[in-house]
Amino acid sequence: MDVSAVARWRVLCLLLLGAFLGLSGVVCAVGLLPGDVALHGEILEARGGLAHAAARWLDYGGKWVVLGPAMLLVFGWSRTARRHWWLWVGLLAGSGAMEQVFKFLVARPRPRGVHWGFPSGHVTAAATFAVLLLYVQSREPVAPRTRVTLIVLAAVLVGTVGFARVILNAHWPSDVLGGVLLGGGCAAAGAWWDSLHAETPRAVDDAVRVQG
Repeated sequence: MDVSAVARWRVLCLLLLGAFLGLSGVVCAVGLLPGDVALHGEILEARGGLAHAAARWLDYGGKWVVLGPAMLLVFGWSRTARRHWWLWVGLLAGSGAMEQVFKFLVARPRPRGVHWGFPSGHVTAAATFAVLLLYVQSREPVAPRTRVTLIVLAAVLVGTVGFARVILNAHWPSDVLGGVLLGGGCAAAGAWWDSLHAETPRAVDDAVRVQG
């Protein structure tokens, strides 16, 4: 067990989920946050252009049609991810269930229509997967260039899905922020648990020796 990794993921989990609960309370109490309307309006100015057309495709990054195959690729590549595969699948589904609960509790309408929007489900799912990817790459012996590429991909996934949800007039910016905090916090909780149950280097060496 890597004690420093356990502590790092524990702190990240508590910070993200604590921030999410705080943001949920504020949104529930006051509704729209300062800057929500202004930032939403600025992003919507790009509607009708290339950005809006691209957003229709980027939006799929928060759906199972993309995240499902992406999870399978991660499982195929990473022994760390395969070891507790059920944990990561459960977290992706569980974060979605929590998102639905908070939509009901906060009950803030979307910019368009009367359906509840806080937090964004697409962004919650994308952030859960992104933090899973960050955790897995930190546990695998990969080249520095590959590591940087995976980190950038994780950040781009969350950023583009969040942008798409706002420009498609489906969410307020604070809905996106809530999704980032909830999804990231749930995945960090999984990383915290997984790092607590990580195999020691000696155990891994023994397993390799037995297989050989």
